[in-house]
Amino acid sequence: MLGEYAVLEGAPALALAVDRRARATLAPATDDAWEIVSPTFGVEARLRMDGAGAAWSDAAPDALAWVATLLGQFHPGAHLPPCRVELDSDAFHVEHAGKPAKLGLGSSAALAVALLGALHAIAQKPAPTLDECVRTHRAIQHGHGSGIDIAASFSGGLLRYQLDGNATRSVPARLPEGLRWRCVYSGRPASTRAMLATVAGWRERDPAAFAHCMHELATISSRGIDALAANDAAAFLSCLHDYATSLARFGEAAGADIASREHRAIAAIAADCGCVYKSCGAGGGDIGVTFAVEDTRLRDFSARALRAGFPVIGLEADPTGLEVVSNV
Repeated sequence: MLGEYAVLEGAPALALAVDRRARATLAPATDDAWEIVSPTFGVEARLRMDGAGAAWSDAAPDALAWVATLLGQFHPGAHLPPCRVELDSDAFHVEHAGKPAKLGLGSSAALAVALLGALHAIAQKPAPTLDECVRTHRAIQHGHGSGIDIAASFSGGLLRYQLDGNATRSVPARLPEGLRWRCVYSGRPASTRAMLATVAGWRERDPAAFAHCMHELATISSRGIDALAANDAAAFLSCLHDYATSLARFGEAAGADIASREHRAIAAIAADCGCVYKSCGAGGGDIGVTFAVEDTRLRDFSARALRAGFPVIGLEADPTGLEVVSNV
């Protein structure tokens, strides 16, 4: 919601969990191999565990290659028998232009948290901690990423999140009274990995410019969180607007299309309706959120966005994070 990119450098950020849930279901396997199944991606694959970790029996499925890393991280102290693992993230997709489109709501993080929770349950271990979930996800991401999407999946609700070295700080937060929001799909998929790689390249080429832009983003994000704490909707909206503007400049300097044509078009509609819009996550595509303090403005925005080809996605905040249900 606020603090994209700056959170990687230790700035405070905000994330909101929404009511699209991922599910990991574990059952005994039929033989000595782990069975990994995803109806969402049409994947059925097998892997085996040994002292060296997890290895796929055939080529690793692109969408779920991370599962082997997660199992390898978890397995050494668990001594689990092989399981059939079903991973369902259908809720993170929407029908668009006649085909399913991934919304960019953090489905990989949600699946990773769900799978860790299920593994802990079947191993009869206490539920995982946030630090364990973030640490495991960093191993999956080869040390990259802030872990903020993991924290949202783990804890639920709105949270203030910050990195402190290798540690994480995550505390519940509340939006200012009277503030409303709508989520919009840009109609264009985005690759977080590609965006981060572009930004990393810019950081190496021009560290001074990178540091200047990052300081600007961090300052605005901190102001926005102060406005949140003060229950000041007007100040928070101002910070959201300033962050979107600064993030667009950040992308231009980096050579990353963060404020893409689609996001700029949605932002223009929002401004005409007296609302504030900003992209979410790495930008470039996927989703954004429009904010206002009057429902009539949001209704006007929603109708105009839909006519322009940008569907408003029916989402609500979800206060519930990781849930484990056992049928044993």
